[in-house]
Order: sequence, then structure tokens, then C-alpha cells
Amino acid sequence: MNKSMVAGILGAGMAVVAALPAQADDVTMRPYISESLLGVVRDSSRVANLGIGGMLGGGIPINRFFTVEIDGAYTHFNGNSGDDTSATWRQYLGKVDGQFYFSRNPAFSPYFGVGVAFVKERLHDSGSDSTWAVDPGVGFLHYFQVFHTDFAFRADARYRIEHIDSSKFPAKYDLGTVNEPVFSVGLLIPIGGSSSAPVEAREPLAPPPPAKGDKGDYLGANHRFDDVHFAFDKYNLTEYAQASLDGDVPVINKLSSTYPGLKVDVSGHTDWIGTDAYNQALSERRATVVKDYLVRKGVDAGRIRTYAYGESQPVAPNTTAEGRALNRRTEIRTTAGQ
Repeated sequence: MNKSMVAGILGAGMAVVAALPAQADDVTMRPYISESLLGVVRDSSRVANLGIGGMLGGGIPINRFFTVEIDGAYTHFNGNSGDDTSATWRQYLGKVDGQFYFSRNPAFSPYFGVGVAFVKERLHDSGSDSTWAVDPGVGFLHYFQVFHTDFAFRADARYRIEHIDSSKFPAKYDLGTVNEPVFSVGLLIPIGGSSSAPVEAREPLAPPPPAKGDKGDYLGANHRFDDVHFAFDKYNLTEYAQASLDGDVPVINKLSSTYPGLKVDVSGHTDWIGTDAYNQALSERRATVVKDYLVRKGVDAGRIRTYAYGESQPVAPNTTAEGRALNRRTEIRTTAGQ
């Protein structure tokens, strides 16, 4: 494999990534383009110094746990001091990489990865070999924004295992199975969308119709109010959410005067991005922020009961951006109490 083949593999992968529809809300679930700097701790059989190189690629998150990435890389190894320049190695690599994510938390997304690579090894003018390699290892992503543009920092450590045919090189290179730690740092650039687009951002930020406050005249004690939705990984109330809750307050108070034992059940929910423990805590914060707002607006705190369900009770598929947006919610129900 030569440089043109690496470029072809990389170009095909990036074209597929660019053609995919963007996930508008979850930055961790969007296709991406990546670039990294490589450092390779060379096997002693190379008779060379540390390898330095670069890698370009593109990835596609398949689901909340698994991502497939296609990469092309070039690494250069200079000969050890004291050796002649014939010890200069050039390595061209095309790789398909699978990554298993333990969490899709934008602040820290750790993963286990393993890649299968086709490699072209060239030793100055003294020989070359085409071979295969595998590289299990671990890494993590940290997402951030610069001027409202999403990026992710990535750090990755692999242990590359490769077999090089010694017969194709001068006798002093006792190659065979070559084991080399590979370290990389770089950036991911998610394609399309915005990580902070909540459902209600597509709705007018206006108060609900005044008629909503009159519903207490004919509603029974058991009533479900409009859900309060949240941006990804957030628990703050938008203007639209506050306006909706402002319309709920007089209805709740009217029902309270009609049904003295009335209870207000407030339950927080999340989508499936993140660990169970993280989402449980996030759903608790979403329930609490709604309760606190209702109390500030005049609802009796003693009537409110809060619940947190994490990601366990979705109302829509978590496999789409729209579904995940609907699942990031707090529900409000009134009951006759007990």
C-alpha cells in the first residue's frame, strides 16, 4: 500500500461521514472528522528513534456504545545516532477502528478501541513490506466549544502488533513480530447540528394562552400538564419552559382549593446518552428545578413530590435526535393525593 492508497481509503471514509445526516442535538452522536499527532515508541529491531507522524480520519457513531472510524496515517522513524541514514523508516497505514464507549458524557467519554490496519513499511532504499497490524488500546474524548463551534479533544494509547517479513530487509534488521506502543492526541470536528438545541427552541418563546388559567374550573384532580423539556445535558429552564410553568401555577392553585388533598408529582427524565448514574443525578436536578420554580411562583411546597427516573422511562426512541429531545423532560401531574 502506498500514499495514494492511504489517501483513497481516507477519502472514501470521509465522504461517507460527510454524507450522513447530522444529529442536531447530541454532539457525542454526530459523525466527525478527526486529526491527530502520533508518537510511536519503536521496536528495537527497527534500529531507529521514536516515530513521529500524523493521522486523518472520520468516524460514525453507530449507537450509544459503538463507533466505527476509518483512518489514514503516516509515520517517520529516523535512524539511531551512530547508524547510517539507511535506518530511516517510512510507514503508511490505512485502518478500520472500532471503539466501545463506556459513557457518552461530553465532559468525559472513555472508550476501548481496537483497529485492523493494512501497513506499508519502507526502509529508505533497502527494502519494503506490506503487512497487517492490530492495535488494541484505550482513549477518551472531551467536547468543548470555540465561538459556538463544537470540537472534541482526544487522547489515545494503543499497543500495535505487526508482523514484518525480515527476509525483505538487510540482515541486521531482525524484525518478525514488531510490538510498538502508539500514543496520539488530536481534535475531532463533529459534523452539523448544535449541541444545545432544545425542543422548545423551535417554539415561540411566548406565554401560553390565557385560557389555560381557567382550566381549574373544569379539570378533575388527576391531570397531566405539558412536559418541560431541556437542552442536552442541561437542567436550566428556558424562557419557554418558564412561561409554560407560569400558566400551570394558577391551575394547580385552583385545583388545590377544590381538592384539599391535592398532590403535585414532578418527575425528571433523561435521554440515554451518559451512564445510568449520571442520568439519574441529572433527572433529579431536572425535577428539583421545576419544583423550586413552582414554589417560587406560589405553589405550596408541601403538595409537591419529586421523582427521578433517569433514562428508564423514554416516551420516544432514543435512536433519533428528535426522540432523545422528547425524552429530556420533566413531567407534572396532579392527583387527589393519599
